[in-house]
Amino acid sequence: MRLKLTLRQQRPVERIPLNYSYHMAATIYSTLTRSSDEYATKLHDRGYAPEGSRQKFKYFTFSNLQIPVRKIENDEIVSRSRQVTFYLSSPKEEFLQHLILGLFAEGSLRIHNALFGKECIEKLSEPEWSESMTFSMLSPLAVSAYRDPSTGMNTKEYLRYDDERLSNVLLHNLQAKYLGLFGCEPPENGAPFSVRFEEEYLNRVREKGRSVEKLITIKDSNGRETRVKAIQCPFTVTGNPELIKVGYECGFGENNSMGFGMVKVSA
Repeated sequence: MRLKLTLRQQRPVERIPLNYSYHMAATIYSTLTRSSDEYATKLHDRGYAPEGSRQKFKYFTFSNLQIPVRKIENDEIVSRSRQVTFYLSSPKEEFLQHLILGLFAEGSLRIHNALFGKECIEKLSEPEWSESMTFSMLSPLAVSAYRDPSTGMNTKEYLRYDDERLSNVLLHNLQAKYLGLFGCEPPENGAPFSVRFEEEYLNRVREKGRSVEKLITIKDSNGRETRVKAIQCPFTVTGNPELIKVGYECGFGENNSMGFGMVKVSA
């Protein structure tokens, strides 16, 4: 299920850190706590893990904030918008139930030091699923793999949009999420899995001397920083519609619960 949340800015000017992923995630957990502290703590600390697997998923993702009237000052977004919106998605009913109960609880929604009232919560309809779907990004896509240890560099690297490993890594990630959600391997029907980034968009970005790859800093409340190289580019994914749905609901790639990998169907 996917929700659109419209927030009402409570003061004429609000300031949000430019790198707000951590603060948005903290806001979501705080909202869950208003409904169930036990559930919020369990999700934060443990997540959901397929039986016998080390992989743990939170099974939710959220979009970038949409702030119509804004400017950047000293690593902050200065908002003068009356309304701010964002999207949140999860296939887990218990997550959404606790989130909605938390949203209806009294009190403001705080993103770092910015205060917002809760104006509107909309449930969005699902798209029609097919073997080939084109998406644009509501938040950047992060995909990583470990370097071959034989090279002496057994460390994680974030993949570029043109890395030949990217489709396969995304496929394995979706299969693991599916296994955790349904307790079984996904069916093997459907077209062979592939991801293709939109060439026309890539060309437009290149002509401007820019890149679809962005280095994003996640800074926590203690000032600790994690840098994630992510991709911001529309793409077409081909494969099993059930796996495509998992990517749409949970987020494609990794770091979904920190606001990565959320997509919408391109018009």
